[in-house]
Amino acid sequence: MQFGLSVKLMGYVMAGVLITSAGIGVVRVNNERGPLSEMIGKAGQSVANATASGAASLIAGYDYGNLEILAENVSQQANVIHVMIRNQSERVMAQTTSEQAASFKRFESPVMFNGEAIGSVAIDVSTDSLENALNALYWRVFFEQLIFGAILGLIVYFFTARGIVSPIRNLTMAMEEAVEKGGAFVSRDLKVRSQDEVGRLVTVFNALNKSLASYHHTLKGKIDFANQELREKNNQLGGRTQELERALELVNTMATTDWLTELPNRRKFDETLSRMFHQSERFSEEITLVLFDIDRFKLINDTYGHGAGDQVLRDIGTLLRLHVRKSDLPARLGGDEFGVLLYHTSIDQAEIFIEKLMDGVRTQVFDYDGFQLKIGISGGVAQYIKPMTTPQALYHAADMALYQAKKEGRGRYKVYSESNLSQELAAS
Repeated sequence: MQFGLSVKLMGYVMAGVLITSAGIGVVRVNNERGPLSEMIGKAGQSVANATASGAASLIAGYDYGNLEILAENVSQQANVIHVMIRNQSERVMAQTTSEQAASFKRFESPVMFNGEAIGSVAIDVSTDSLENALNALYWRVFFEQLIFGAILGLIVYFFTARGIVSPIRNLTMAMEEAVEKGGAFVSRDLKVRSQDEVGRLVTVFNALNKSLASYHHTLKGKIDFANQELREKNNQLGGRTQELERALELVNTMATTDWLTELPNRRKFDETLSRMFHQSERFSEEITLVLFDIDRFKLINDTYGHGAGDQVLRDIGTLLRLHVRKSDLPARLGGDEFGVLLYHTSIDQAEIFIEKLMDGVRTQVFDYDGFQLKIGISGGVAQYIKPMTTPQALYHAADMALYQAKKEGRGRYKVYSESNLSQELAAS
């Protein structure tokens, strides 16, 4: 059985209060024990002193009968369970027991007559009532804190249900709806009810939602345009096979080409990576993957506008095409992230490639609307090795290296090493 976030929070609060209440109960009981013990001690000693004073003349006169009466009367007092009166030679002259007790405390007092000790009095006082009172106090504190925890848990439940759980539930349902209906579906914008972390999460989702809508609209326009072109070509050429093949190639190119940089897109990249990976796996051929992205690209968009960001991406695409071979595949993977598949390329050769590319980016003049921008890139390099069983494993290795390069300060590249990079990531 799975519990919602509100129920879990309420449970955590109640558990915390219960643990705290147990600690508070122990502290309060210990604080009360001292004064109560002191009060019982003073009362018991007073009874012992009074009994010794009353028994002085009776011991001196060997009046056993009245000593028995005195002991009996004293034993009738609250919490007194045993009275014993002895003479100077420690002989018991009177003794009474009223009841049994699980715990008690003994009080003694000398019997003085004409300034001399002629005997002693010993009185046992039950402390059961003290322990019962302390236990009752402990459970009272515990139940008070339990009620407090339940009330606090309910308050947390109702506040989190509206302020946290409800927005997250709506966000989850919108995502599930998008997944269920496929990539072309664009879900509705969610209402932003607060400016906290949950509100920012909903805002980001809405922004991504709009970006996805724009992307699908552009893609649909391209596909419609390509279909229209295909129909016109087909009508004009009267079914000529050669022209029809060129039209189909145009459609395929548009579906696998990034419209901004005119580089292959993520779809083309993934298909080529899968094919080259399995070919390398079968024939033991070297294949190396380079991933890189633009340092602080968001700052460029925020400072100079998205037009400047688009121009930087186009310039990076142009520069990248100048550095690759015909056998390599450069691609824009999305946003400011690029990838290059280097076929028949060792790690050393890949390092030379990324170093030349980074130098080219650093020395390139990126001019936009009169502003000259300084651009840098961070990269990750990974080569196919036997433990990698899927193309995604090679991509993940290069992505880990890129992540480490950015973590160490950007403007650099890292080479994936199964041992060294794992240790660096663990240390960080």
